Amino acid sequence: MGKLKVGEVVKWEGCFGTDIPKDAVVKGIQITNGGKYGDSVNEVSWSKMYGRNVVVTLNNGHWAYASQIYRK
Repeated sequence: MGKLKVGEVVKWEGCFGTDIPKDAVVKGIQITNGGKYGDSVNEVSWSKMYGRNVVVTLNNGHWAYASQIYRK
């Protein structure tokens, strides 16, 4: 299934997934297990990208839960 990596371009849906998808570059990834903060990693399997178990920091000044991020 592949991995999401820091530096990758993704589709991001702001407003907790209700906005129109926009391109963004991943600047950071944290495995959170449901919270907003967690352990920083350089990559995570796409199979673990669901709900709020991963938080991604983006180059547009925003952060997003896993459920707001999609492969480009």
